[in-house]
Amino acid sequence: MKVYLVGGAVRDELLGRQVNEKDWVVVGSTPNEMRKKNFKQVGKDFPVFIHPETGEEYALARTERKTGHGYTGFDFDTNSNVTLEEDLARRDLTINAIAKDEDGTLIDPYNGQKDIQDKRLRHVSDAFSEDPLRVLRIARFHATLGNFTVAPETMDKIKEIVKSGELEYLTPERIWLEVYKTEEELFLFFKFLDKCKTLDLLFPEITLNRWEAGKCWWPNNPTNIEVIAVHMFNLINREGIINFAKRLKIPNEYKELALLLDDCFDDYITYLPKNIDDYDTLLALVQKLDIRKEERLKSFMSCVYASEVIHGFEEHKFFFEDLIYKIKNYKLSLEDQKKPGSEIKKIINDAHREITKDCIRNILNKTN
Repeated sequence: MKVYLVGGAVRDELLGRQVNEKDWVVVGSTPNEMRKKNFKQVGKDFPVFIHPETGEEYALARTERKTGHGYTGFDFDTNSNVTLEEDLARRDLTINAIAKDEDGTLIDPYNGQKDIQDKRLRHVSDAFSEDPLRVLRIARFHATLGNFTVAPETMDKIKEIVKSGELEYLTPERIWLEVYKTEEELFLFFKFLDKCKTLDLLFPEITLNRWEAGKCWWPNNPTNIEVIAVHMFNLINREGIINFAKRLKIPNEYKELALLLDDCFDDYITYLPKNIDDYDTLLALVQKLDIRKEERLKSFMSCVYASEVIHGFEEHKFFFEDLIYKIKNYKLSLEDQKKPGSEIKKIINDAHREITKDCIRNILNKTN
């Protein structure tokens, strides 16, 4: 039994990038032996095991044979005679088909190191065209690795996949995972898929030329929710955002932030109080923001005031932060709390109105 570090961890080490997770391949072992060593099998029929201490994935060396549609339509051969080279041969790209042994020696039968030096994405074997998920993976690597080009022969393989109709068998969850992993380079991801004539099939809601009118960006060290929501806002209309989220089963927090940007961004960023009686417009905007949802509001503010887009909006930012803080921290008196619900509602509305008037008055006095 021999263990090798494989895939993205080796690739990222060679690129000088941060390694976020490690995958291992085990040669010369069996499921029974892995279980005896207290590894936990991921699935009954899937040859991947979780290390009992590190939680990292250890996969038995395997070969694959196409038996059905989509990226799950494969039978595995995981007998203990499968070699490391045979396992690496089933991988998508040469840069992902490099292994490292326990002594740090690199095993690179398909010249992945040379392709890293040449910044080239090249498929390992003709089996590449059997897995439609690889179109999305190529799009992700093309977008995130920076200045890597796709080899012409690999582009031909992508065309084969598109022509085969296999892309229609990709599940929403797996498509969403590739979107999630692409993070800040999603525009390049979608642009590459458009070049491959697959964007309309996989992401029919997206209109790339909407990005030219992009209105906001994400701040430094953004959350993935902020990054993806901004892309949704910039590339998809409101109805499309709803359909996109439903079709790909995207978590609600992504959809809600994208819709909040769509609903409020223009009104929020262009709001300038002109007189003391302008409070109704402002209160309606605050109501749309739903300031009770603190995390979503924080993300909205981060996207709106990103330094790449808005400069010199310090007064605008202070004005809204002050207004929202005062509205959120308004408390009913003990006496008012005992009144009927309809009276309490009126008291709160009146108080919010006075707070808003006061904030408008303060900023107008500063301006004057």
